[in-house]
Amino acid sequence: MNDVLRAPTRKELATLFVAALVLRLAVLFVLDSPRLAERGDPWAWGHETACLAESLRHGESYGDPWGKGTGPSTWLTPPYPAFTALCLELGGGVNRTSATLFFVGQSLLSAATCTLLVALGFALGRPAVGRLAGWLFAVYPPSIWNAIDTVWDTTAVAFGVTLFVWLFVRAVHAHSVTRVSLAGLAFGGLLFLNPAPASLVAACAIAAWFAWPERTKLLRAGVGFAVLAALVVMPWMLRNARVLGTPGLRANLGVELRLGNNDTSTGRPVPFRYHPSHVPEELELYRQLGEKAYADDCMRRANAWIAEHPGDFALLCLRRVQYFWLGDPPLFDERRAADIDARSDWKAWVKFLAFSLAGIGAWIALCLLDLPRPWKAFFWVALLLYGLPYFVTHVSERYRFPIDPLVVWLDAWLVWRMLGRKRGTA
Repeated sequence: MNDVLRAPTRKELATLFVAALVLRLAVLFVLDSPRLAERGDPWAWGHETACLAESLRHGESYGDPWGKGTGPSTWLTPPYPAFTALCLELGGGVNRTSATLFFVGQSLLSAATCTLLVALGFALGRPAVGRLAGWLFAVYPPSIWNAIDTVWDTTAVAFGVTLFVWLFVRAVHAHSVTRVSLAGLAFGGLLFLNPAPASLVAACAIAAWFAWPERTKLLRAGVGFAVLAALVVMPWMLRNARVLGTPGLRANLGVELRLGNNDTSTGRPVPFRYHPSHVPEELELYRQLGEKAYADDCMRRANAWIAEHPGDFALLCLRRVQYFWLGDPPLFDERRAADIDARSDWKAWVKFLAFSLAGIGAWIALCLLDLPRPWKAFFWVALLLYGLPYFVTHVSERYRFPIDPLVVWLDAWLVWRMLGRKRGTA
């Protein structure tokens, strides 16, 4: 068998995993990200994630996302704060040790994502593209940065998205009602981790429709998928309905909509002039109303602003599309971090170039993609829909990262095509 068509071996995957992990640990050591936890302040180090983790670690109700004693919350779903709480417990609180454990854990997930991209390439009938994608993701600067510096669930969600897509592709290829239904468990787990990938269900439905001519079996598989996914998230939704008065997985959509649509909006989530974590008046209103009612009030105010400023809202949406897919050149980025000007920070330029080139390459690849119809449709719908909630609220580069494994897979396909390989060998 042609070498490019063979299945990846365990040794090959292990080599990729170790190389990706060593690279991340080396960058972690050089940049010394754990130093930022030395102050011992959960909010300063890990924002909502760390504050919710501290609530869990001290045996309190799941809540207090800003460390201000605000009580039960569903600001974030609990899996990643629980992982963070474990690291804090093992390390004895917010300090260098617990932060190191946290970033090593993220690095392990990031390295595992590289191997999943190889497996996804084989499942899609493009093993050489998968191999290239795995190695590209291993050296992809945003992947390294998110693993060793970002205290958010982006690395874990990217891993979850890649794992789910791989499982789903294999299940559909097998035309197995049972395997597609079981993929629903993985999807439910992904939604429990973070509801943002919910739009992938549309991409899955269209891909399955094109790939599966037996409509009765397809319907059974779809019902099984939905039921098992719902079973995973239902306990959390019931808790939220009982404790907070809302069955949603999270309750902060209205807050994010208002944060991104007001007289000071730029498309990014800063400045935080309407957020309880930064504005005492908003925090007091949050305390008075409770989380759900506060979010509903923010939704009302955001919708009122949008209705009064439709042109500004449209321009902001276009600006957010640009941020999501192309990023913002450090030359025009007025943000500051630890007194570092983005325009003179080499790391900011590396991240921007990698981020923007990956986004451009993925869309070029989509226009040329030679995958079978179901999977070409899957990639189109996945990339078109994933960013929609951010286009109407606000955008940061890390918001795109959960689908960056798919973006890099498409980039790898484009690179492979540009190398002049014959159709069918990739």
